[in-house]
Amino acid sequence: MIIVPKFELKYNEETGIYTIISLVSSKCPLCGGAVYHRDHKSRDVKRLNGEVWHFSLRRLLCDNCKKLHTEFPDIIQPYKHYDSETIQSVLDGGEKAKGCVADNSTIRRWKVDFAKAEPDIEQRVASVYAQETDETAPLLPQGLTFSIIRATLECWLAFVMRLLINAGHKLCTQFAFCPPQLCAKLQSAGTKSKGGYGEFVKTITDTG
Repeated sequence: MIIVPKFELKYNEETGIYTIISLVSSKCPLCGGAVYHRDHKSRDVKRLNGEVWHFSLRRLLCDNCKKLHTEFPDIIQPYKHYDSETIQSVLDGGEKAKGCVADNSTIRRWKVDFAKAEPDIEQRVASVYAQETDETAPLLPQGLTFSIIRATLECWLAFVMRLLINAGHKLCTQFAFCPPQLCAKLQSAGTKSKGGYGEFVKTITDTG
């Protein structure tokens, strides 16, 4: 899986399908190798008001490790039927969340899953920080780095998902991140994986 922060959305009125035009070069999140387009897969995503968007997403094959990755725009929440904006609005609460058409059990599950996963996400954000800056960790109380991201970035959920996934962290449940060894065990047992604010361009053009 690769999350794209800068992209254009192209809409085809005849098919009702959006395609993604990436404005950045992607690389394999596992080995850093070059990737090239192999095929497409379909994905339906619900928005806050219940509107459904139909996407055709590219699947990219790594030329080095031969792993296949689906290319997502960061407005899509991985392994969810709703987009990142909708889920974040529910997690943040407030007036905007009242417009969400998801049923109460779904909303409750999002909140419970995220509350359980948040400590692990905090640690993994700190880990990525250390890798990118060559520093052991920021000299801040545990979790404050993630708290700053959540407090200052408008689309913090999309940013965090993109940051961790593109750094090679795997999603094994709705929000939690698990070590690669556990992911391998889950996958070998036939368990399906479940399921930032980068700058992005959402230019919707008509390809008719």
